[in-house]
Order: sequence, then structure tokens, then C-alpha cells
Amino acid sequence: MISYETSQNMISLLPMGSLRGENVFLGNALGRILAEDIVAQEDYPLHPTSSMDGYAIVHSDLEEFESFIIHGDNPAGADEIGSVMSGVCIKTFTGSLMPEGSDTLVPIENVRVEGDEIVIEKPVPKGFAVRPVGESYREGEVLISKGTKLGFAEIGVLAGINRVMIRVTQPPRVAIIATGSEVLDIGESARHEGQIRSSNSYTLQALVDSLGAKSIQLGIVGDDKHAIMERFEEAMRSADI
Repeated sequence: MISYETSQNMISLLPMGSLRGENVFLGNALGRILAEDIVAQEDYPLHPTSSMDGYAIVHSDLEEFESFIIHGDNPAGADEIGSVMSGVCIKTFTGSLMPEGSDTLVPIENVRVEGDEIVIEKPVPKGFAVRPVGESYREGEVLISKGTKLGFAEIGVLAGINRVMIRVTQPPRVAIIATGSEVLDIGESARHEGQIRSSNSYTLQALVDSLGAKSIQLGIVGDDKHAIMERFEEAMRSADI
């Protein structure tokens, strides 16, 4: 007999081979193990972006102008974002690209609208409420590492970078064998009182399945060395573990 610690060490040294991968649709990737690093293909955001509703201005104009002429709206998703000149502002909404030339967003709560002009009642520092280029991530940055179990947060990141198909590992196949001439499978009628039910094999199957692997029940084999070796060889052909 060998010790428990020795047996654990022997198992840990067994070569497991390379992991098999497969491509799955993003909507089916929850709980799967990522088989590749997810790397950003570009900076995000690519353009300075508003993080609030307000008015885009050139910050240095605050020292020169008391009011700004409103030069149109810049809604989120607009094709044309316009440009800001000295003394002019553009009403810009959350998620909108900042108009060309602007460097600061004054929140709507900080201004008073008078006709087609605004008066800034509470100034803000330069760059206020503007998301700079690459604030979330930079091109080449690893967003999710290989080997990560994909949860709801990772699914959201993958959707945000427009990944339709995801490379994940195939679940390992785990063969389960119960040994012992006294062991009786569930559903079988006992022939004598010395027999016991094969509860361990089904406990192990539930454990394997709960961890995301694929269990293969190979049944019960009696206390015969040759029969046990044959069943083990069958398991090695059909399973990873």
C-alpha cells in the first residue's frame, strides 16, 4: 500500500495532454473556460467621449466669455458631432463623441439657458466629464486571460468588443468505475445481504458534473485484476481522466 500523499503526488505528475478547444456562440459561453487570451484590437474609447449631459466648450474661453452661443445639439450616436469655436458651445449628451475643438463638458446643472445662449453659473476644471481616448483599455491590452471561467461580467466585455464566437476548452471527460465484487448497481435486486449499493460512483458523477466536466459511467467491475485492467484500458480510450 502507498500513502494518500504519495498517491496524490503520483496523480499530479500524470501527463494530461493538451486541452481540446471549440468555438461557441457568445450566448452559450457562460460558465465555459476561455481557451485564448482576449486582446483589445483598438483603444476604447477611440475618441474623447462625454460622460454627462451638458455643453461642450473650450475651457480657456471661461476666462474671456460670460456666455456662450449654443451651436446645435450633439446626441449620442450622431453621425456629425460638429466643432466648437471660441465663444460657442454645443449641447452634448451622455455617450456622445465630444465635438471637435472642445476639451471640457459643463453639466446642464451648472448653466442657465437664456434663449440661444448659456451662462455658466458654476465653472468646472479643464477636461471635466470627458472620457479620454483609451480610458477603458488600450490596444494590445489583455482584457480577459486564458483559463478564465466566463461569468456575466466577462460576457459583457466580450459583447462590448463584438466577439460573436468564443474559443473555449472542451469539458474534460471523466470515466467513473466502481470496483468490488460486493458492489451492486442501483436498480439491481440484491442476491444476498453482503452486497452494497454503488453510491460512491453516483456521488462522484454528481461532483464531476457540478464542476463542468463530462462524466462517463463505466459501471462496476468485480475483484479480478484482469477485469479491472481491461476496464481501466477502456476508460483510458474513452476519457481524459
